[in-house]
Amino acid sequence: MPQAMTPGDLVDASRHDFQHGTPNHSGSAPGKQAELVVRNPRLPHITQGFIELRLLVSRLVQDSHNRLQGMIGLLAEGGRSDGDKKARIIEHMLERRKQFIKLLVLTMWAKNAQAVSEVIDLKVFLDTRQEIFHRVVWNLYEVRRKMSYARIPNPDLDTAVRVLSTGRANTAMTRRYVPPKKLTSGETLKILRDLNTLLSLRLALHEKLPPYFRDYTIASGRVTFTVADEFEADLSIGDEDPTSQLYLVDFRFIFKPSASTLPAGRIRDEVERTGNKILEQKGLEGIYDYLHGFVMTDKICTLARQFQIMLTGRWTENLVVEMRKRTLVVQYWVSRVTEGATKSWIEVGIKRGTGGRPSHVGVRWIRDGKAVQDQEVPLDVAVLSAENLIKTVVAMHTKHILTSIRGRLAHSPVFPLSAMVLTTHSTDSFNSSLKLQLTPSRPIKFLIEPITGRFALHPLTMVSTHVEAAMNNSPTGVEEVIIRLKFVLTQEEVETRARSMGWEVLKVLNIRKEELKGFFPNSTKYITYLRRKGWGKEWVVVMVLAETGQTWWVAKVYEAPSQWSMSMALEIPVQGEANATYGFLGNLEKISSAMITLYVNQSVLVEKGVQHKLQPSKVADPKLTIPDLYIRFSSLIRANWGIDVLRLTFQGLGTEGKCIVTVLGRTKEPMTQLGSTNISAADSDVSFHPQSGSYAIRFNINVGESVIEPLTEKLHRIERLIRFVAVIRRFKLPCLDVSLGRIAFTYDTESNSSAEVSFSGDREMKLHLPPRSPHIRIKGFLEHRLNVSGLETVVMALTVTLPLLLAFERIEAAVGDRSDGHVFVLSRGVDWFRIYYRRLGVVLDWQLQCRKSVLHWFVRDAASSNPESEAEIVGGEGRRKAEELKGIWSGEVEGDWEPLKSGAAAGLREVGALAWKIHELIYAGRRAIS
Repeated sequence: MPQAMTPGDLVDASRHDFQHGTPNHSGSAPGKQAELVVRNPRLPHITQGFIELRLLVSRLVQDSHNRLQGMIGLLAEGGRSDGDKKARIIEHMLERRKQFIKLLVLTMWAKNAQAVSEVIDLKVFLDTRQEIFHRVVWNLYEVRRKMSYARIPNPDLDTAVRVLSTGRANTAMTRRYVPPKKLTSGETLKILRDLNTLLSLRLALHEKLPPYFRDYTIASGRVTFTVADEFEADLSIGDEDPTSQLYLVDFRFIFKPSASTLPAGRIRDEVERTGNKILEQKGLEGIYDYLHGFVMTDKICTLARQFQIMLTGRWTENLVVEMRKRTLVVQYWVSRVTEGATKSWIEVGIKRGTGGRPSHVGVRWIRDGKAVQDQEVPLDVAVLSAENLIKTVVAMHTKHILTSIRGRLAHSPVFPLSAMVLTTHSTDSFNSSLKLQLTPSRPIKFLIEPITGRFALHPLTMVSTHVEAAMNNSPTGVEEVIIRLKFVLTQEEVETRARSMGWEVLKVLNIRKEELKGFFPNSTKYITYLRRKGWGKEWVVVMVLAETGQTWWVAKVYEAPSQWSMSMALEIPVQGEANATYGFLGNLEKISSAMITLYVNQSVLVEKGVQHKLQPSKVADPKLTIPDLYIRFSSLIRANWGIDVLRLTFQGLGTEGKCIVTVLGRTKEPMTQLGSTNISAADSDVSFHPQSGSYAIRFNINVGESVIEPLTEKLHRIERLIRFVAVIRRFKLPCLDVSLGRIAFTYDTESNSSAEVSFSGDREMKLHLPPRSPHIRIKGFLEHRLNVSGLETVVMALTVTLPLLLAFERIEAAVGDRSDGHVFVLSRGVDWFRIYYRRLGVVLDWQLQCRKSVLHWFVRDAASSNPESEAEIVGGEGRRKAEELKGIWSGEVEGDWEPLKSGAAAGLREVGALAWKIHELIYAGRRAIS
């Protein structure tokens, strides 16, 4: 016989079967009936809401890393004491310790994950059973409550006496016990029509309708009042008496989300009971107030339920929802409050009606701890949406923050309005942004994350990551952080573009801050030193980034024994926005080169005591504000041939970065004496306009060089040129070439004799003659006369001495290498020549003298004028009187000359014939003696 099983054995067996999933049949002997075993149901396995441990660990590590970076960025900022920094470090470490302790506990529980999971399944199963038990109790309570209406009424003794005494009962009383006959369709339709008529008459004649019950319809024996976006109420009557009570038949919500009608139950019964009581006491006014308040309360509760659902989603830990009586309080951007900002929340409640408007559900907005009075938060009461409401408030708050930031930045010279574009959206803050043009190539969008309220920058870079952390750690100083970001990016971009354009970025130029305060604004944050290749090391361009804006300066520096120092700084007048584009840097090079050039020239003029002044340029480039330097002509050079104003103008940059400077002036008299001579073609640095007397001098100099010295030299050369050309024109000599440094002319067309004079500033003038020029022999004397007496004397000397010198050349060519001796022509001056016939012993002196205001050449025998010279030995030969020339001296030999007893005189044109005749007579007499 098998042993009987105890209840414990049965439970163990059922557990075994539940675990292994196989039926348990007792009975090993065939033919015996198997015992029926009760199997326990399989517990439902719970997996919803589970998070993998590795994902939890990775998120915690990432969050710790992000918060550590934020704290490091915060500690790197200035203005915080060591105590504050230590407190923040300790607070950060304690918070992280709590989180990792929680992670440790979860890790220890994870070792028994299977057992924990089974416990969770069991806990859920038990909670479900407990809920069923509570529901059974509640249902029993409802049955008990409803049975109270099903009791038997007390005996009606009056009716019983009437029936027993008279044998018949009151018809009205019998209706309580005898059910009436069922109405036919026609009777029902007639009753409904009668009710419709009675309701129409009553509402039109006897009832005073509230202003909010003017929208109604009458049908099916009831009147339906409609209150927009709130409810519909069906009322009817129970008597023809116009003073009888109206009854509440039905009630429906007409806003969303809501039930189309109140479900049967305690709430519906309460609404009907209270509504009918109010209709009896206060009529339509009272029922409207009651239902209106009921609906508004339900709307607030609906929003509260929606906010509670939102707390289980992505808004978790970012909203605080609280009900205070009939007011719903929702705080948003909760995490932002811990980072230094004040609280912001909305209050959804019932606002009192004003101006004929009934009370309504409204929103009171407290922004950053202050109630907003000038803005009303829109609330869609027809379709309630908590998420749309909070998104709208967040979008309005985002717009306020972005607008405030733009307004504060607009008051700063750093950000012009053209560099800021504000885009807002009424309901979606993701589409609200403030676009800032930090540099010409780096725009950035300033955003606010709608759920957390944290600031965000797009696109995200290494620099903007630290800036974003700094903004979130100090929400009240966002503008300062943005300005600092702009300065950092501007400095980086300027340095990059400047290097690509050939500028040097001087990182080693260390100048004391105390010294810089004397030149630059006190609010200076960043300074960048640049130098163009080819400039002297003492000149730099300085970009200053300060709270007052971005400015550019030209500075002069020098290297002190220990560091660099600054001796001068001039602000560069930048027109428009100083965005460091390539075009801007090109213009910056021009204007800085111009300022350096003007400053250097002005310094030289001050040193020389020359009167000058700066005035705006007459031909102004809108992108370049470069003044002109006006110089007093008479103060620069001691001359009166020019108008007393010289205008020095910067014309731009040439090749290799050299400055092109033009000096404009005008002579007092037109330079028509230059005629059509194209001086500009010969000297490209100077151009003339003879009719007006204007001239322009062009200089191509290095940056930092002065043009005052070369200008003075060129003015002297212009003066000489004008004077020399006037001399050439007065003598009616053809000019071969004219320039500022030289003038070439022909002084005799028959012999094609020409000369050239070169001059440069105050240095000595040079006379250049062709190799075979007859005046080569007196070039030294002519050059001396040129520097002492000027070109007029030289030209006159060239013309008056040419016939005689040509005759000397003819004589020398005729004598050649003859055996009877050579002829020597000795120059003792421009107006005195001595011709010596060596073998013949004859010496003649030719002198230019003025006789009766007319120039004549006088020839004399040197031996006759100086008898003692007969014994003089020259080259081994003695001198003698030229007896051969007595015929000329006495006039026996006739010609175009005048005898003078011991000599002769001839005009400038006849002197050549006289010299040749003398030469012939001397050689003829020599042959006669022989």
